[in-house]
Amino acid sequence: MALIDLHCHILPGLDDGAGSLETAVDMALMAWRDGTDVIAATAHCCRPDQQGVLSKRLYAGKLQQLHGALQEAGCPLRLVTGMEIFATPELPELLSRKQVISLASTRYMLLEFYFDERPEFMEESLRALTDRGYTPVVAHPERYDAVQRRPELVAEWFRRGYIIQLNKGTILGRLGAGARRTAWWLLRRGLAHVVASDAHSADRRNPSLAHVRDTLGRELSWEYAELLLEENPRRILEDGEITPPEEFVGK
Repeated sequence: MALIDLHCHILPGLDDGAGSLETAVDMALMAWRDGTDVIAATAHCCRPDQQGVLSKRLYAGKLQQLHGALQEAGCPLRLVTGMEIFATPELPELLSRKQVISLASTRYMLLEFYFDERPEFMEESLRALTDRGYTPVVAHPERYDAVQRRPELVAEWFRRGYIIQLNKGTILGRLGAGARRTAWWLLRRGLAHVVASDAHSADRRNPSLAHVRDTLGRELSWEYAELLLEENPRRILEDGEITPPEEFVGK
């Protein structure tokens, strides 16, 4: 299985992810040796507690720098563009000005929220994307308080065509019992489209996806694991249609 990671903070010095070019290269080598062929370099954008609106020019410079470092290291891992866009009231304006980057320049855009965000504002933000022709990829909904209280909320997003991306760390129980419980509730009901690393370093929150692939294969099915970690991520990068996971549930 050629793994594809659609959510990874691998670009150095842009957010709370890789702190140096050396760390970024270590992350890429770890992912490649573990079976990952492609990583979307999804730096945080618009987070009030970090750099705010990330300059596309700065982003492009860091991506080019990492490309060069990977070539020097002999790492064939492919990097594609993307941002993890933090939903704020300014989101519609940023979208209109095209100040944010979708996944591999497709219609799919990775969106995150405050953990304690109100469901009403979540819906407003998601509609801001769809109204402009984008398809939201909801980053780690299992970590949001509202979803942990009422996971059926994700079923509503699912019906509206929003893409649901779960984190490997929550599935493996590394980010709290509530997040793990919610992630597995969604997985067992076929309410997840993609699993990604959301890696921030080469150690604790690393980009290795082999463990979660094996866990999903054993606990659910190998076909379902392939859908979440290869097939649907590839379809997103190709700007194609997503395969719904319902047929894999219960195998």
